[in-house]
Amino acid sequence: MAPACVRATLNPVKSPDSTGNQADPEVAAAVRLLHRRRGWLWATVLGVVAFLVACGLLGSLAPNASGAGLGVASVFILLLAVVAVVGLVASIVDTVRLHRLDRGVRRQATARTVHHPVRSHPYRYPARHRWTRVFGWVVMVILLGLGVATLPALVDGVAYLAGAESTATFYPTSYGQDCGRSGCSTVTNGYLGNGSNAAAATWPDQVPLGLPFTVRQPAWNWGFGSQLIDGDGTAVAYIVVGVLMDVFSAFILFALYKVVRQWLQRRRQPASGLVIG
Repeated sequence: MAPACVRATLNPVKSPDSTGNQADPEVAAAVRLLHRRRGWLWATVLGVVAFLVACGLLGSLAPNASGAGLGVASVFILLLAVVAVVGLVASIVDTVRLHRLDRGVRRQATARTVHHPVRSHPYRYPARHRWTRVFGWVVMVILLGLGVATLPALVDGVAYLAGAESTATFYPTSYGQDCGRSGCSTVTNGYLGNGSNAAAATWPDQVPLGLPFTVRQPAWNWGFGSQLIDGDGTAVAYIVVGVLMDVFSAFILFALYKVVRQWLQRRRQPASGLVIG
């Protein structure tokens, strides 16, 4: 026989609704659908806004984006478009499923969900709606990756304006076309340095072939930082885009910190199935 001071709760009672009655399974299912649809809608809005912001901001760097930088941007923008479409389709499916339910069931479910805040809390643990939470975090991880890729561009823009970048010789070898929303422009392909230290590079303007000239070498040659900067205007654009994307990344990292902290706090809590008397 178990000690009198410790009584295990073996037969949990169903949670009553706001009227004090036992929860109807159909109403409970409708409540879950309403919450899940709200999560899908918020994730879709986040994905669409992120897609438009990424296209608009990175579009300003299109004349200078090529090679690895352009590839990274294309992958992230494609992922944002995919998650936005998935969220929209999922929210439509949940809406159709809700409209198939009885009107009285929908009315009761709506009355039980109006007290929940409209604003989403991405750092709440445990998550009420796991799939929509995972979907929202996928969008934020994509934005975080885009912010990491633009951080070198921010560093290079600041270094260019401050005159902190070293110089290198650019050898133009051929022309190429860079096409964006505003049309196509001619760029010059070539390489920096000579011998075993030569590295492929692209100058964002058209210059005479075979005539090397001195350029600023990127301070952080990775991601969008691998692009050559041809003037103060381009450097300012790199700084603006980098600051905006990295501000988004900072908010995402803060939300991740809140998730981890709440997860650790919940693990330290005692088991709720025992009643100490």
